[in-house]
Amino acid sequence: MPLLFAISLLLGGAPFAVAEPLTAGVDPLAVAARDFEERRFDAALALLTEAVKQDAPARALDLRGCIYMEQGKWNEAMEAFKAAEQADPKLFPPRLHYADALLRQGKWQEARALYADLMKQTNILMFNERLRYGMLIASLAGKDEENATAALGRLTFPTESAAYYYGQAAWSFAHGKKSAAEKWLKTAEEIFAPKQTAWFARSLHDLGWLQEKPPLVAELQ
Repeated sequence: MPLLFAISLLLGGAPFAVAEPLTAGVDPLAVAARDFEERRFDAALALLTEAVKQDAPARALDLRGCIYMEQGKWNEAMEAFKAAEQADPKLFPPRLHYADALLRQGKWQEARALYADLMKQTNILMFNERLRYGMLIASLAGKDEENATAALGRLTFPTESAAYYYGQAAWSFAHGKKSAAEKWLKTAEEIFAPKQTAWFARSLHDLGWLQEKPPLVAELQ
């Protein structure tokens, strides 16, 4: 029996989470991303310490922020997203994730304002759709009907992502039309894979409209 496992049993607890040593040539960021998606947060963080020193420090810092966000460590998460942006100003996900952190903390007006500002900073369609959706969610959660109506109108069909379908579902949930919302979600699930809908679904889960927590997806663009 390994010594570490034996000690943990004697203490009456589970074995300590220890990052496995990497073999030569293995990308620590890729392994950390897998650990993040499988919710092995301590192991992922340990690997990211090494990944920050290598070729993609901004992506490593962004992933670190996502881990802290899942752990509810808001200050650490937002500091990591800012550090990622400084390390690579051209990398967009850290800015999006910073707005996501505001949303998850219930800072609806701040989140909506940042999503709106970020619309001016990218012409990538997938990101623009997510920003429009973020503005909708922040407005609905903040019971800002005027801005919610405007945000829904900006989610026109068709969208490249699941934004349109989840936007319609969010609007339906917020206005007491659960069956309609579930139909929109079912349609989205028939078109998109779970990893493609996870980001959109997370806000619905956080607002209590979806019971099942969606999978985690590491975004390493």
